Amino acid sequence: MDKNIGAVYNNFINMIPEGDWACFLDHDAMFTTLDWYKQMENIIEDLDTPHHNAGLLTVCTNRIGNLEQLIEGIDPQNHDIYYHRKIGRQRQIEYGNSLRKCEYVISGVVILISKAVWQQTSGFADGFLGVDNDIDRKIRELGYKSYIMEGVYCYHWYRADGMPIQGVGYATENNLPAI
Repeated sequence: MDKNIGAVYNNFINMIPEGDWACFLDHDAMFTTLDWYKQMENIIEDLDTPHHNAGLLTVCTNRIGNLEQLIEGIDPQNHDIYYHRKIGRQRQIEYGNSLRKCEYVISGVVILISKAVWQQTSGFADGFLGVDNDIDRKIRELGYKSYIMEGVYCYHWYRADGMPIQGVGYATENNLPAI
């Protein structure tokens, strides 16, 4: 069976109304606050100016391939949902709707993308792995920026089934993908 998440993302975003944004969430991820949807709506509304340059938004998380998205101090072996919900609430209180520019290609645990920006690209690449990196590069080549929503924390199971922390799929200073 072929895994073509890129095609699924393209089909979905093609169906949403003009002017809307699409949110893609990995199967092994979970938002940690009750009002995450409203918070992201507010962030998008704040971007609704003629001069905003946001092409893609993503979140902070506990286990990820891009160190910029990783929150320092989180125990990567702790899978207690209460622990992660507490972190999510603290991030929301401390950072609210603030955005931080992403210097490196995002890891797509969560991808929030506008249909208008997506339409300017050739869409998500066919396939499974790397579709997040590919769309981020395409968006940046158009002059848009990618941002981390500092106050939106998403718990990410991501290979927590016994793989060592420095195993495949974990960022190190040497393997961050540059733009």
